[in-house]
Amino acid sequence: MPSKNATSDAVRAHFRSQGQACARLGSPFTARLCAVLADVLTPETPLGARVLTWPGDPTGDALALRVCGGFQALSWEDATLAALYPPAEISDQFFTAGLAEWMKQNDARLVPWLAGPPQTNEVSRCSALLGGLLHIGGEIELLEVGASAGLNLYPDRYAYDLGEGVQYGDGPVRIVTEWSGQCPPLDQPLRIVSRVGCDVAPIHVADDAARRRLRAYVWPDQPARIARFEGAVAMVADAQPDIRKQGAAEFLRETLAPPVPEGRIRVVQHSIMWQYMPVDEQEQAEHAIRSAGARDGARLAWLRLEADDTPGSAAILLTRFPDGRTVELGRGDFHGRWVRWH
Repeated sequence: MPSKNATSDAVRAHFRSQGQACARLGSPFTARLCAVLADVLTPETPLGARVLTWPGDPTGDALALRVCGGFQALSWEDATLAALYPPAEISDQFFTAGLAEWMKQNDARLVPWLAGPPQTNEVSRCSALLGGLLHIGGEIELLEVGASAGLNLYPDRYAYDLGEGVQYGDGPVRIVTEWSGQCPPLDQPLRIVSRVGCDVAPIHVADDAARRRLRAYVWPDQPARIARFEGAVAMVADAQPDIRKQGAAEFLRETLAPPVPEGRIRVVQHSIMWQYMPVDEQEQAEHAIRSAGARDGARLAWLRLEADDTPGSAAILLTRFPDGRTVELGRGDFHGRWVRWH
C-alpha cells in the first residue's frame, strides 16, 4: 500500500523540530537554517513542491538534513550562498532575506539531494562502540551495517580522551568524549582481526566527489567535527575498507553464514542508522542475527548505538547469545560528545 504524502504543516514542523535538535547538538547555524527553511519553503518552486508533499515520514527520512547537506555542498561553489555561511556572522534578518533570494533562482539545484538519506558517519560515535567492544573482548570479527564510508570500522585506530585524564589508544585522530560512569576495561587492547561493512550507497573516500558528499553532512559551524572527519577520511582512504553495496538483511545472511572460527567473536555493529531502514528490512536483518546467534552462541554479539523512545540520547545496546538477551550498557550523545555508562 503506497505511503501517504506528508502535509505541508507536518513538513514545516519537522524542519523546526530538526532545527531544535541541531541546536542541542551544538550547531546554531544548522538550527537557524532549518528554522528559516520551515518558513520560506513554497510549493511554487521545484524543491518546495517536492519537500512540502513528501511521500513518507519526513522525520524518519531525515528530510531536513538531506536539504541541509545540499545547501552546504552548493555553498562551496556559489559565492552568494557562501556569504551566508560560517565564518560569516550575519543577522537573522539578513540571513532569511539572503536565503530566500538565493532560492528564487537556485532552488532546483537542491532537488538531487532529496534522493537519499544523509550519511554522517560521525567517528566520535566510536567512543560508545569502544565501550561495548572492550566489554565483549577477545579477537573480534567486525561486521558493520550501514557503514557508509567505513570510518567507524576502525575504532581500534583512533585515540580516545574520556575526560579526567583517562585516555585510550593511539592514532592520528583523537576522539574527545565526556565519559561518566565506570570505564570499560581500558587495560586490554582492542583486537579486531577482520572487518567488513555494507551500505545501500557506499561512499569510497578515495573518490573526491564521494568524499565531498560525505563532508556536506558535517555541520559547517563545528570545526572540531570537521577536523576529525578529515583525519579519519585520510586514514580510511589508505586502509581501503571492504564496504559492500548491499542491504542489511542480504549482507548479514551472507556474512553470518560461515561458522565463527574457534577463539573469535563475531560482532555485528551499527550506529544511528536502523531508523532509516524499512520495517521489513529491520525484521529480516534481526532474524538473520538471531538465527546465527542460535547457532553460534557466545561467539556472536550484536552491538549498536541507536535512537529509542528516550529523547535527547541514544541507547548503547548489546545482545549476547545463545539466550538473545539484550542489555543497555549505557546511553550516548548522537554525535559521541558524551557517554553515560551504566
